[in-house]
Amino acid sequence: MKVAELPAGKDLITASPQTAFPMDNHMLTHADTTASRILSVATASTRAGNSAVPDHTRLPRVDYVELQRLLNADTLDYSAYDRKYAGGLLRYLETQLRSDVYLGTISWLKSHNHDLVFAWSERAGIPFAAYKRALGTSARFVTMFQCWSNRQERAIQTLDLFSAMDAIIVHCRSMKRNLIRLGVHAHQVHVIPYSIDQTFFAPSAALKPQRGRILSVGEPRSRDYPSLFRAVDGLPVELQVAASGHWYAREKKTNMPISVPHNVSISKRLPQAELRDLYASSQFIVLPIHNLVYSAGATAALEAASMGRAVIAFRSEGIVDYVIDGETGILVDPSDVPAMRQAIQYLLAHPEEAERLGQNARRRIEKELNLETYVCKIADLLLRNMPSRA
Repeated sequence: MKVAELPAGKDLITASPQTAFPMDNHMLTHADTTASRILSVATASTRAGNSAVPDHTRLPRVDYVELQRLLNADTLDYSAYDRKYAGGLLRYLETQLRSDVYLGTISWLKSHNHDLVFAWSERAGIPFAAYKRALGTSARFVTMFQCWSNRQERAIQTLDLFSAMDAIIVHCRSMKRNLIRLGVHAHQVHVIPYSIDQTFFAPSAALKPQRGRILSVGEPRSRDYPSLFRAVDGLPVELQVAASGHWYAREKKTNMPISVPHNVSISKRLPQAELRDLYASSQFIVLPIHNLVYSAGATAALEAASMGRAVIAFRSEGIVDYVIDGETGILVDPSDVPAMRQAIQYLLAHPEEAERLGQNARRRIEKELNLETYVCKIADLLLRNMPSRA
């Protein structure tokens, strides 16, 4: 099958944070011709409010909804599940397995009416690849890898699933190196940095950082909270921990360590607007990330940066693409409690430095890590992988 080619060096879409997905006449025509030829499979669910609020003050925009608008693609997400008991039980089992087999099954059935299937996560991407490898489909397949585990690696290699993937999107350079190590050709793996809605997560004029208040965000399975708790124990700080996700069904281990210092408080499942207020009222953000090959912590780091807040983080392989040491935050060696404690004390004693780092981080969001750039880069890649009908 021939893949549609573009003139060398020509981008189909360009974007800036000041404009919402600009499309020239050529792109509009191309989008019209690809209508319903792309199936976008999102391992997420969203509410109507995410699309209905024009100023994005209550709920953030959602990437797969914006891609649907941009390319007029068909979209499949968790709304496909039966909302009755059977559907709820199926979703629970899939959350424990961390694999959306049902969504992958529906995607494969629908793939026969589409030219390209795009999975937003390995949760649906791996099952779809298994179907394509075993039963076949004429649709080209692009998948995103957001996380990684030894179990996924064994399944993919045992079943030779990489051969069913025409292109792979990852969010950090370390994941690209990891996939190349496993035998994927370098030209198949595309690093597209993750993003958040910079219009929702934006610096607040009403809320100012409170001296001594710091924030940590993220599910326990990818965080070294015991080390963070030891680092802040006895310091003149108030650490707020928001320790679970929102609408992505990723969290499996949600229990927190038992020993929690007196200056630490923990919240779970905060509404997005409340989480945004926590960012705004904190001096800086601390992310005790385990040293992982994928971009764990990227969402929190981007949200903090978009709010103009500096980030202190353990130097995970995947986070170095999002926190630039000395420019947008401070990185210390993984699980190095004394270094983490020293970094926290430094920013507490130098609030002007925390402000400088945060302002740099916000500028980087506006320049290159905004939602428009992210969605447009994905759209470009999908259009480049569309089969030609000529």
